[in-house]
Amino acid sequence: MKDTPTAANNGGLEDHPIQPLGSAGQAARLQSVPAAPSDSEPAMGASAVRRTFTFTSSVTGEKVTATCMPGCTVDHEADSNTPEHPHDIYCNIPGTAGELPLYGPLCDTGSPEDFRFLSWQIESRPFSGRPAERLPFVAIEAIDDHYIEYLDPDTLETVISRLQKQVDSLREAHAQLVNVRTAYLNPPAVAA
Repeated sequence: MKDTPTAANNGGLEDHPIQPLGSAGQAARLQSVPAAPSDSEPAMGASAVRRTFTFTSSVTGEKVTATCMPGCTVDHEADSNTPEHPHDIYCNIPGTAGELPLYGPLCDTGSPEDFRFLSWQIESRPFSGRPAERLPFVAIEAIDDHYIEYLDPDTLETVISRLQKQVDSLREAHAQLVNVRTAYLNPPAVAA
């Protein structure tokens, strides 16, 4: 059902304690949080229209209504047609998918291969056990299936600032590499 990766195998959503059926917190936990603090400003290129859909909870057997975050592109028809665990419900707005042609030890073929690089998407998980995941967040795919996830706006700004500093440092490394290679390939004449 889910096309987007999660941290499920590494301290992810499935590792959170689940309250027993019929507990007082069960109903509160199944209430989704609005996916955006304000409906007045949809995501870039997103519609302000908020879709709703109903699914049957595989935990309680009850019908639950969920509201998508503005701009969600997930077709929730499959969620509506089959019982779902509430934690498996997610919304997604795809971002740009960067590619980086690399070769060397990362490649299986010995020739350059394209790796997804610094791709991003906006997600929300309206029934997550972690309240912060109920609000839209960014997931950055650093490189093929290695993610920096659950970034709120302030944390994303911190990541952007750090990336900019690293880009500046990599420009210095590039200039130094050019100089070192030039010196290596053109050694000075050695006096006998």
